[in-house]
Amino acid sequence: MTTLSKTLLSVTVTGLVAGSIIDFSRPNLNPSWDVVLPFGAIAFGLFMISFMLEKEVAKFNEDEAKELQLIKDRCSAPAISQQPAGQPLILQLPAEKFGH
Repeated sequence: MTTLSKTLLSVTVTGLVAGSIIDFSRPNLNPSWDVVLPFGAIAFGLFMISFMLEKEVAKFNEDEAKELQLIKDRCSAPAISQQPAGQPLILQLPAEKFGH
């Protein structure tokens, strides 16, 4: 598990336990504390998504690293030596043929 997954799991457990205690024991707390249980459920959903995609992301990163290495290998290969181009060929036509 990655750090993100572990963090989301700890937030999930904390939110669900604290929310359950707050919601089901009904202590004399401000009603705004009732959002702790849904917050734990949302964190659980995020944990499940990150946990399921963890292997896919690792595989994607590995593939990208291989592709980047191939690009670097191609660019570092010495270029084929080319002969320099000759002098440019400039054609000058007589002006009287064109009516000037």
